[in-house]
Amino acid sequence: MIGHTSIDLENRFLTRHRATVESVNASLPPTAGEARERLALHVLHRALALVPEHVETRPLTHPANPGIPQGRLKMWVDLFPVGPELPPPVDITPRQPHKYFLRVVVYNVFDAPLQETSVVSREKMSDVYVKGWLQGTNYVQKTDIHYRCMDGDANFNWRLLFPVEVIEAEQVMLVEYKEHPWSLTSTQLRRPPHLTLQLWDNDLISRDDYLSETTLDLCRLPKPAKNQDDVGPSQVPQMMAETDANSVAVTFLDDDTQSVNLFEAKRVYGYFPFIRVEEGVTQIAGKIEMELEVVSEEEAKLRPAGQGRDDPNMNPKLPEPDRPATSFLWITSPWKSFKHILWGCYKWYCITLVILFLLFLFLFLFFYSLPSATVDYMLGIY
Repeated sequence: MIGHTSIDLENRFLTRHRATVESVNASLPPTAGEARERLALHVLHRALALVPEHVETRPLTHPANPGIPQGRLKMWVDLFPVGPELPPPVDITPRQPHKYFLRVVVYNVFDAPLQETSVVSREKMSDVYVKGWLQGTNYVQKTDIHYRCMDGDANFNWRLLFPVEVIEAEQVMLVEYKEHPWSLTSTQLRRPPHLTLQLWDNDLISRDDYLSETTLDLCRLPKPAKNQDDVGPSQVPQMMAETDANSVAVTFLDDDTQSVNLFEAKRVYGYFPFIRVEEGVTQIAGKIEMELEVVSEEEAKLRPAGQGRDDPNMNPKLPEPDRPATSFLWITSPWKSFKHILWGCYKWYCITLVILFLLFLFLFLFFYSLPSATVDYMLGIY
């Protein structure tokens, strides 16, 4: 035995506080409450056709471990008087999830933290990319890299695709995984559909550097800003800023009026903030312009879209990002490195060096040939 729970049915039936379902003739016993309460219960059952589920969660205990729950049992108990008129049994068949595809189109990132300093130009820069996944899954995707981001603005035009199974009535997604590689069966887990997007700085040799992130509840998305200047703390779920004379602290609140259910809206476009915590203070560290869309399996076949900018590149069609000429990996193109980095930063030094070299070469040749030319002149060769 793992654990057990006991229910005193006699006590449950006789208590005046037990849950009560409506009888057929709409008259409720006085133990259901006052007259107005019984009327309200009658209206709820008749007008709204609510299922009278009185679900309770009971801890499972074991005599060997008193006071320590060994799990929980989610259940309900119905008690009816003996008679011909009983309510129909409640259908407890588990809800089946619907399969969707989440399409995340990352257009641009603004005000990204500049993590590194260029060895040549001594300017702050970052090699920025975005990484995303649905929490509870191991399916992680990345954009391409915007190299040498000097002003915090990075361009991508990159599509991330995630399959997801959602139970809309419960606002949860179904995650199926195997606890061990040798497991014969899969484990199913229900959890809120949370999308995590992280901003990273790519490094060629060492590990990539974390910059910032955002986690979005797809059933309670913060309303996106219409432009990057409107991005603020009000878009961060359950967060607002409290300002005092010396510092800025972060507190939490719950405001459902500012949220959007993506599975109802189907498509959301706008600007969202990236955040990071430094010394216990939550700060906005970047802004992302993106589009979120959920499509069913049937819609995905009618309106296909490829990963990144791969074919079929449509719905929407993503062009190559308009990146500056300095955005490239320096080790793959020495000539471009010289042209856009060395020449741009040290142009006059290079010109001065070339002039000095030519002048030195001229003087060297002049003094090298001067003795032989003098002798030839004195001997009358010329």
